[in-house]
Amino acid sequence: MKTAATGRTAFDDAPEMTMRDYWHVVLRRKWLLVTAVAVTVLAAMFMVSQQSKVYEGEAQMLVRNSNGDNVFTNQQQGAQNAARLIDTEIRVLEGNTVEDRVRQNLGVEGDLPDVNGAAVGQTDVISVKVQSHSAETAAQLANAYVDAYIDVRREQNVNGLTDAATEVQKKVSDLQGQIDVLDQQIKDAGDSEKATLEAQRQLLVDQKAVFQQRLDQLQVDASVQTGAAQQVRVAEVPTGPVEPTPLRTGALALIVGLLLGLGAAFLADYLDDSLNTPDELERATGGLPVLTSVPDSPAPDKRPVALSLPNDQTVEAYRGLRTALQFVAMERTVKVIQFTSPLPGDGKTTTAANLAVLMAQAGRRVVLVDADLRRPRLHEVFGADGSKGLTSAMLGHPVMDLLWPVALGAGHLEVMASGPIPTNPSETLGSQRMKAVIEELGRMFDLVIIDSAPVLPVTDAVVVAGLADAVVLVARANQTTDRQVREAVGLLERSAAPLVGCVLNGMDQSRDGYGYGYGYRQGYSAYSPKPAAKGSTKKKK
Repeated sequence: MKTAATGRTAFDDAPEMTMRDYWHVVLRRKWLLVTAVAVTVLAAMFMVSQQSKVYEGEAQMLVRNSNGDNVFTNQQQGAQNAARLIDTEIRVLEGNTVEDRVRQNLGVEGDLPDVNGAAVGQTDVISVKVQSHSAETAAQLANAYVDAYIDVRREQNVNGLTDAATEVQKKVSDLQGQIDVLDQQIKDAGDSEKATLEAQRQLLVDQKAVFQQRLDQLQVDASVQTGAAQQVRVAEVPTGPVEPTPLRTGALALIVGLLLGLGAAFLADYLDDSLNTPDELERATGGLPVLTSVPDSPAPDKRPVALSLPNDQTVEAYRGLRTALQFVAMERTVKVIQFTSPLPGDGKTTTAANLAVLMAQAGRRVVLVDADLRRPRLHEVFGADGSKGLTSAMLGHPVMDLLWPVALGAGHLEVMASGPIPTNPSETLGSQRMKAVIEELGRMFDLVIIDSAPVLPVTDAVVVAGLADAVVLVARANQTTDRQVREAVGLLERSAAPLVGCVLNGMDQSRDGYGYGYGYRQGYSAYSPKPAAKGSTKKKK
């Protein structure tokens, strides 16, 4: 996935990614995934280790909806909606009145753990759960909440029945008063009025009897009131805590870590503008051909892999580079080949050394010159004397005395080290004496291969490019960025350097980033690439 800001293909224009592409992204960013999972799981386990154990006590009670137990809800409503009745009773259980009764019954002060009620399936049974850091306390409080709920409900029901009985008693007394008045009237009335008054008295007596019967029923109900609930399961002391749960927490942390890791991997891949394929490198250079792609296969020692492992697949890639340059030589004179790169660590020295070995093995007389006067390495690669070399030749020493032969068995290869490091490398490399030394080597050998400094930190490579017949730019997969390649190509083309192609190193490399704390003597100046201006890179014809 590329961005227009870096000149790479836009997301909408990119080919659709396949499952294999996604898998390759995961493999390239596997350390992000591993790190995210490890950090998430370890953080979760640390949090679990810091948590106190929490135990849960559970009791169960049956809530009954009997006649007369109608204090909180209308009886008809309760019959029509049992689920609503249960929900109402749960709210009563979790209310302050029941909590105050628990505190009163246990003789404690302060806050108590919250109680949680829930209906058990489609029944009229309510599960009463209380959590505490003590297993015994959790069980004790669960039972205490059930007892307190039953007490509160009983008192509320009794109070309701008592209030109803009081009202009925008032009605009975009122009727009795009316009967007493009629009795006096009957006693004083004549025979003609007695029959009417006695009929009225009988009606009042009948009404009083009905109310008296209701009063007696209310008094009986109040005396036998149980609270409309019954405990059906006593809470037992729990044997294990409900929190923390290491296995469940660890599993959830693993899933979260995987999701975070995958998200970070794909985000990093989307934002990463490093070059991963030859096609990307070719687009970044504006059409320069990729002469070869070298797999990331380090040599067993400091020598070029063409010497230490001549049958390795990496050597075959370098042979491809040799063939590509031979085709270039069919169209132009190629006597001097320069290797450079955008930044240190891209593999220019390794590429130049292996090509020199293969060119010599192909029957050509080759000299490999270390023109990197900031961080020379060729003398280390071939075990040569680094105290004398190119700068010595520019000071007037005979060139023949400064060459270090390399034993190949077949072929002729000699190495010229950098020699003493000057204080002004760029000016030294741009001198007429430098040009004379390269021309002299060109007369002595069939091919001169120059390893120069990287392009972006200093101007050394641009200066040397004026002496070369062909310049090859070396980049490293998953490290060199699109912008760095574009700027390097722009600098070389503006100096009319004869760029013939590029090489992509480290095709199997999966590093997420790069650093260039290279520590050159005389030091490269710190380089912070700026976005290349539009149109600054010309298309190769």
